[in-house]
Amino acid sequence: MRARYVVLPVALAALLAAAAAPAQDTAITGFVDASYFQDLAAKGGEFGLDQAEIDIEHRSGDRTMVRADLEWVKNGETFDAQVEQAFVRYTCPADWTLTFGRFNAPIGFEQIDPNEMYQFSHALVYTYGQPTNLTGIMVDRPIGERVTVTAFGVNGWDQNAESNALKTWGGRLDYTHGVVDGGIVAITGKEGGGAAPEFDRTVLDADLACTPEGWVLGADLNHGKVTEAGGAEATWFGFMVMAHRDFNSWLGLTMRADYLDDQDGLLFGPVGGEVQKRNAIAIAPTFVLDEGFGALVELRIDKSDQDAFLDSDGLPTDTSTSVAFEMTYAF
Repeated sequence: MRARYVVLPVALAALLAAAAAPAQDTAITGFVDASYFQDLAAKGGEFGLDQAEIDIEHRSGDRTMVRADLEWVKNGETFDAQVEQAFVRYTCPADWTLTFGRFNAPIGFEQIDPNEMYQFSHALVYTYGQPTNLTGIMVDRPIGERVTVTAFGVNGWDQNAESNALKTWGGRLDYTHGVVDGGIVAITGKEGGGAAPEFDRTVLDADLACTPEGWVLGADLNHGKVTEAGGAEATWFGFMVMAHRDFNSWLGLTMRADYLDDQDGLLFGPVGGEVQKRNAIAIAPTFVLDEGFGALVELRIDKSDQDAFLDSDGLPTDTSTSVAFEMTYAF
């Protein structure tokens, strides 16, 4: 899981300021997420309160908004109290929108929070090929009715503090028409520094969402390259496709397939000196139990072209199978 850390007192100050504002301009939302997860090669599963989150958004006018998302995320036997995002946003008269602070990275199809997901787990390209949150500045502007251009300068992938003098830069070109929404993203920069060696990382990503009546269809294409200080390069390529179908007001089904070729062993690590290609399939019936209250059951099968996993006897195998039951209440 990618780390998401920020200085907590700053977010608390933003939350208190928003809570003290006029109630008609403030929205308070959040969710609680709990699950049961079992790797079928293990001897038993585990119940868990995975995450609880409170989000406060305040608008002082038509152009200005402040938001802070506080979350408590399970970390072994304890919980990490941290800030997913906290930012101020201003839209100028020329329709340029400025976002300053920490915000969800504008990349990929899948969302970060479980109440916005259609299955329990994230795809391989999300976990290994994309940043989660960025700290810095972002500007975006619509061009006509269908195209939006976004540019951002940030500290680095999921870094609230910067350890070198250089920034990471990126941009997104988004197209929306009817039930179709797609985007192309590029992000590049020098990261590391301090005690860690510096490296250059560049990722190109294209995502697509289509929402005809009763359906949610999604796809993601991801290519990345890391260049170390000595000149050594490592690349990867992956993709994800997903389909969710609502059969009625309470029952749905999600199917997702994804693939990631770690061409130089950077993401997964080599097995016996050999790099890996992995694919995964997830199937998840979903249930609406009440307004804001949902549940799902996920069966996931991961497969590698190397013996990267362990079976129930502790012996190397190329396949890992897991099941999960999840309940999420959002308000």
